[in-house]
Amino acid sequence: MTKRNIIIGIVALIVLAGGFVATGGGATLAPKPTPTPDLAALSELENLVTASGTLLPARRANLSFRISGHAAQILVKAGDTVKMGAPLVRLDAAELEAAVAQAKAAVALAQANLDQLKAGASKEDFAASEANLNTARAQLAKARAGATAEEVAIAKATLDRAAAGLKDAQSAYDKVKNDPEAGMYPQSAAYQAAIQQYQIAEASYLQVVKGARFEDIRIAETAVAAAQANLDRVKAPARPEEIAAAQARLDQAQAALRQVQASLAAATLTAPFDGTVAAVNIKESETVTPGVPIVTLGDLTNLRLETDDLSETNIARVKLGQPVSVTFEALAGKTFTGKVTQIAPISTPKQGGTSYTVTVEFEKLDPALRWGMTGHIEISAK
Repeated sequence: MTKRNIIIGIVALIVLAGGFVATGGGATLAPKPTPTPDLAALSELENLVTASGTLLPARRANLSFRISGHAAQILVKAGDTVKMGAPLVRLDAAELEAAVAQAKAAVALAQANLDQLKAGASKEDFAASEANLNTARAQLAKARAGATAEEVAIAKATLDRAAAGLKDAQSAYDKVKNDPEAGMYPQSAAYQAAIQQYQIAEASYLQVVKGARFEDIRIAETAVAAAQANLDRVKAPARPEEIAAAQARLDQAQAALRQVQASLAAATLTAPFDGTVAAVNIKESETVTPGVPIVTLGDLTNLRLETDDLSETNIARVKLGQPVSVTFEALAGKTFTGKVTQIAPISTPKQGGTSYTVTVEFEKLDPALRWGMTGHIEISAK
């Protein structure tokens, strides 16, 4: 029985006794004066603020994923104690792991390009650029000089062979050309091929005799200029803007890597503090929706009571540090002492009115008390 109930009982007995005497209930006895109510008890009753609340861990959380996916591993069950950082649930992360590998490769390539720019061209690059320039110069010189006597002779010999082949093909074709189906004979196909070979040899011979065209010389000159520019670029150190651009590409690749690594880390739900798993609301292979709680975790080493029905007419009488007496329905006859450690600055809407949450912390609690048990508090508001 709480102190408040005892006081109410005393006051009720006094009132009943006074009424009995006043109505003549004691006619056979000598009349006695009506007892005066215990004003001290009444005053104490008026200064008592009562409310009910729920026993909760001071540190608790409903944990959820930031990304969607399918639950691949459920690593805990209700009642398990875990340490901060311990994995609780893992999602299928095969695609995320592949994305991380790809992003790492992109970072490595960007880093290599930047390092190469800073180090400058290698001896092999320098030698290759010089060789390209020498080849381009030789081709330009050849285009300007025209064909040699040997090249003219070779072109003439090729043309003569093509003319002889055409003559032989013509002779063979003449034997069947009057046949209506002459076009189907092999002599006809051979004759056409010989004509084409002769035309090609003739064009080549005329080009050799005439020399390089103006367009050919211009093309050769452009090739020399490009090869020279490439050699100059290989010889010169990288420009600041080139290094800056390469650094920007590296920074971008590293940012992309961090992003996919964060997504991969988000595929594992971990404990944010030491505690006990109260509930697991998912099974393997089920789909996870971002923001939907799937694991409830609480630190059961520090339980406190939070009121849920303290009216607005009483909240003004509650102060931080006030002593509190608490009884629990689960442990009848036991009273626990505590004090007010927190008062909500805003009310909580509730059916029939509003209420304010007051937090009560205890000096000591019975180990039999559990998360979610109902407690009744009495606060002396003197």
